[in-house]
Amino acid sequence: MTPERTYVYLNTVRKGMDGDATVVFSGPGELAIGPAPEFGGRPESLNPEELFVAAINGCLMMTLSYFLQRSNIEIESYEADAEAQVQKDSDGLRFVAVAVHATATVKDPSVAEKVCDLAGLAEKHCLVSRSVSCPVHYHLSVEVSEE
Repeated sequence: MTPERTYVYLNTVRKGMDGDATVVFSGPGELAIGPAPEFGGRPESLNPEELFVAAINGCLMMTLSYFLQRSNIEIESYEADAEAQVQKDSDGLRFVAVAVHATATVKDPSVAEKVCDLAGLAEKHCLVSRSVSCPVHYHLSVEVSEE
């Protein structure tokens, strides 16, 4: 039987009297945050809702990258847009769905189908999307670059 592994990720949130808040990460430094504009925040501030969606989007990309590397498949580029829906129910606001629409560009048309298969593995194994209560849908299209 394989022993369980435990990973710990740390950050600290600080808020001053002026209303601004900062998240301090254990490695990359600080990030200013505030409420979403619909909750009284400034549009130029990052907010926890955007960070939640970005965490899912980034994790799917990194998980796909892991499977691509293991399969010795190179892509030229990757771009993904993520959108999440929030609804109010009897318990309050909650995320009800996240959709990620990604495009990968490859040079070799023979790997396009394999990249799509690996995207399915990424969707299945992404740590962040597996850890949330709302459904996450990952849609990847593969384009072949013109040389």
